[in-house]
Amino acid sequence: MPKAGKRTKSSGLMNSPFGRVSVVLGALALVCLGCGHPASVKECEEIADRVTELELKSSPVGLEPETAKEQLERTRSWVKESQLKSCVGRRITDAAMQCVRAAKQAQDITDRCFR
Repeated sequence: MPKAGKRTKSSGLMNSPFGRVSVVLGALALVCLGCGHPASVKECEEIADRVTELELKSSPVGLEPETAKEQLERTRSWVKESQLKSCVGRRITDAAMQCVRAAKQAQDITDRCFR
């Protein structure tokens, strides 16, 4: 058992779907300002869903279909309430969306699709 206050590999916001979605949508804000098109609500929701899906696949929680479905719905609600406004309208390229769709891990989206 880890010591009090010590962060384990699986602890912290970055290792939760909420944290990863927040980082990805924040990174979207930094994507090339002079290229692409304004991100739509549908695209922002797709990005959030894909990140959450990949995070759940790599987590023991994602192995149970009902739990994974509940987590996906909670994340969708959270994104709509807190993150969607900062994503919609930001510049995004078709290549970035293709990268999101092809990513094998959530980390790929942060590291490759929006850099």
